[in-house]
Amino acid sequence: MKVGVVLPVFNQEPQYIFECIQSLQNQTFRQFKLAIVIDGANAETVNAVYEASQVLTIPFQIINRTENQGIAYTLNEGFSYLTDCPYLTWVSSDNRHYPEFLQALVKTMDSTPKEIVLVYSLYHRINEEGINVSNSEEMHQFMTSLMRRPKEQIYSVCFLGASFLFRRQAFEKAGGYRNKFPIAQDHDFWMRILQHGDIYFLEKYLMEYRVNGKYSLTTLTPSEDLILESMRSSIDNRKTIQDIPKVSVLLTSYNQCKYIDHAIESVLNQTFTNFHLIAVDDGSTDGTQEIIYQKKDSRLIGLFLNHRGKAHALNAGLEFCLGEYVLELDGDDWLDPQTLDIMVREMDKQPPNVGLTYANRKLWNQVGEKLIEGPIIPGLNYGDKYDVLSNLQTHCPRLYRKSALKSIGGWKRFIDGQPAILDDFLMFLDLAEKYDFHWINGALYHQRRHEKNITLIQQEEISSEIQKIVHAKIKEWGNEYIPEFIFNEGSLVKVDLRPRGLS
Repeated sequence: MKVGVVLPVFNQEPQYIFECIQSLQNQTFRQFKLAIVIDGANAETVNAVYEASQVLTIPFQIINRTENQGIAYTLNEGFSYLTDCPYLTWVSSDNRHYPEFLQALVKTMDSTPKEIVLVYSLYHRINEEGINVSNSEEMHQFMTSLMRRPKEQIYSVCFLGASFLFRRQAFEKAGGYRNKFPIAQDHDFWMRILQHGDIYFLEKYLMEYRVNGKYSLTTLTPSEDLILESMRSSIDNRKTIQDIPKVSVLLTSYNQCKYIDHAIESVLNQTFTNFHLIAVDDGSTDGTQEIIYQKKDSRLIGLFLNHRGKAHALNAGLEFCLGEYVLELDGDDWLDPQTLDIMVREMDKQPPNVGLTYANRKLWNQVGEKLIEGPIIPGLNYGDKYDVLSNLQTHCPRLYRKSALKSIGGWKRFIDGQPAILDDFLMFLDLAEKYDFHWINGALYHQRRHEKNITLIQQEEISSEIQKIVHAKIKEWGNEYIPEFIFNEGSLVKVDLRPRGLS
C-alpha cells in the first residue's frame, strides 16, 4: 500500500467516530491501509470504534490498548504497523475528510521533488454540530496567508494545520513523535521533520477540523498552556539546530495595538541581526495579539498570556531567552536601528561583574496621530547601590547579562503582598546589590508618552510604592540610613540619605 493512515482514539463522542471512519471509507484513493489505535479509551468509545469500522473495505487493523499512553506514543505505535507504506498521515477521531483528501495529497507528493518531505493543504473548521464556521473570504485570506510561509517559520508558529501527508523516510529520520511536549507534539514533530526536507502547500480545502469538541485537546487545555508548551518545544528544537542568539529582545505589551507594529519592526530592522525577539503579550483584548501572530520572521517567539501584569510577563518571557544578553522593550516604544549593535559591543568589553548596561532615551509625545519630539533623558553613572536608591531613576534601553537576571530571580511581582508597579526600579536595586552598571552616553531608545502611560496616571501610587521600596531596602541593607523624600510638584523625585546617628 502506498499510504499508511493512523487513527488514534481516546475518549470521543461516538457520532464523531462514525463520521471520521466513514470519511476514510469514502476516499477515492484506495491504495492505503489504516491502523486504528485505541489509547485506553472508555467502553463507549471502544464499542463505537468496532461498530463504525464495520463499514471499512480497505485493509485495517484495530490495536486496542487498555492503558492510556498519550498521543505521541499512540501515533508511533500505529506507524509501526505501517512500515511498508512510503507515505504517512494521521487523522483525529473527531475530524472529517473530503473524499479527495488522500487523492490530492498523494498526487501532489508524487509530483514534487524528493526534497519535499511534507505536503499540506487548507481545511475548514466545523463546530460541535458539524457546521462549517470558517466559510468566508476573510477567513480564506487569513488561512492562506498563515499557511503560505517558508519552512523556517515553523519555529515561530505552527502553521501547517491538520491536513497533511509526509514521507516515511523523513518520519524515521526525525525519530517519530515524542512525549517530551505532550500537548504540542504536532508542532514539535513538524520542527524536527522539516530539518530533513522542505514543504509544499496545496491551496485546496481537503478536510474539516472540528473545534470546541467535548474531548478536543484545544478544548480541554487552556490556550496559554498550549502556546507556552509549543514555544518550549520551539526553544528545545532551536537548541538542537544551534539557533542560539547573542541577544534575546524581551518585548512586553498590553493593549497596544496602535503601537506594537512599530515596536516589533524596530527590532526586526536592527543592524545587528543575531537575536531572537520574545514578544510577550499580557492578555490584550484590542487586537495586539493578532498583529504579533501575523509577523513573518523566524526570529520571533510569540507568547500570549492571561493578564497578570508586566512583571509576570517579563518573567514568563525570560524562560525563552537563549541569548547571553537580554534587552527589555515596552510595546509602545521603539529602538534606534543601531541599538543592539552599539550595546552588544559595549557589553562585550565589560568585565563579568557588570550585570547591566544602559543608554539615554529620547521622549516623544503622542498627541492624537502625531508624534511630537521631546527631550533626551540622559543616563547616570552610579557609585554604589545607595546611589541607585537615592536617585530614583531607571534608564532605557536596558541590556542585561542574562546570568545576572537569573541570579536575582527575575523581576519582582509584589510589594507587601500587592502587585508592584515599579518592576524596573526594583530590578535596578536588586542588580545593584550584586553587580556594577555601565552607562552608554547615546540616545538609543525612543519612549512614547501618551495618555495610558502608567507614569502619567498613577503618580500617587508610584510615590507611595517608592517610599515602601526605599524603607524596605534600607532595612534589608543594614538600616544605616534615614531617608528624606524630596518632592517636586507632587511627584517624588529624589531621596536624601542621612546616616543614622547624625543630627
